[in-house]
Amino acid sequence: MNKKLFLVVILATYFSIQSTNTQEIALSFDDAPMSDSEFFKSSERTEKLIALLKKLDIRGAMIFSNPCKDEKKGVAQLKKYSDAGHFIANHTCSHPRFNDVGLDTFIADTDKADKLLSELMKSQKYFRFPYLNEGADEKNRDKMRIWLKDHNYRNGLVSIDDDDYVFSSALNKAKKQKRKINLKEIQSMYVNHLVGAVEFYDQLAKDKMGYNPKHVILLHENDSTVLFLEAFVNELKKKGWKFISAQEAYKDKLYLETPKNTYANNGIIAQVALEKTGIKSSYNKYDELRSELIKKLGIK
Repeated sequence: MNKKLFLVVILATYFSIQSTNTQEIALSFDDAPMSDSEFFKSSERTEKLIALLKKLDIRGAMIFSNPCKDEKKGVAQLKKYSDAGHFIANHTCSHPRFNDVGLDTFIADTDKADKLLSELMKSQKYFRFPYLNEGADEKNRDKMRIWLKDHNYRNGLVSIDDDDYVFSSALNKAKKQKRKINLKEIQSMYVNHLVGAVEFYDQLAKDKMGYNPKHVILLHENDSTVLFLEAFVNELKKKGWKFISAQEAYKDKLYLETPKNTYANNGIIAQVALEKTGIKSSYNKYDELRSELIKKLGIK
């Protein structure tokens, strides 16, 4: 092999490795607008998160919304995200679990949210199942997939699930019980946990699918997000991650997958991995996290 050909092979190999090891991630936030808490009024939390995303130069986050909590006020509050350049998506009207309410009730609730959010969903529409629960019955799941397609929706799948809500729940209990809260300590736990989830699912995709996709992480519009998101984003940036819009992330072929199995509650990578290997994988540390937070915060 001559030197010129050798150099071409080396460069091709390098760029091939680079293309399969991209580190790109988009942020999505469920359950907006959330209610008042011990830390923030609902509208205050929304405004703080919008300001934080601007400060971090994160554009095109996707806000999965439940507009039925206070229809007129809720939609107006969600419009603030839209006005700031983020995408509003449907998360049902009242956040029912598909398994609990059945297909007809679930569709009716989703359709009600569609009508309330119609003015805010001006581009491609996205829908995310509450709790990532697509139902235990494959036939009903498939009927819901058809309904979504017929109503111009794409499934707002996530590649990274992380149970971040456990932090906000514990912090609110601690504040209500007037416990001493070391926010720096809890922030460290939060960042370590979420970074661990990112790395777990990124590696799982590489191992089981052969490449690193553009990721969509599931977060919530809650207090721990407002308190700790900046530290999490900065840590990922230090590790070489690039933040992209949700619309850009959803161009990845991963989000066109429609697995037959109903193991959806840990995200699409875990679901595809099960389809390929027959093995369930998850970054499920809920019980461990909850126990540690109870101990650190001294909550009952």
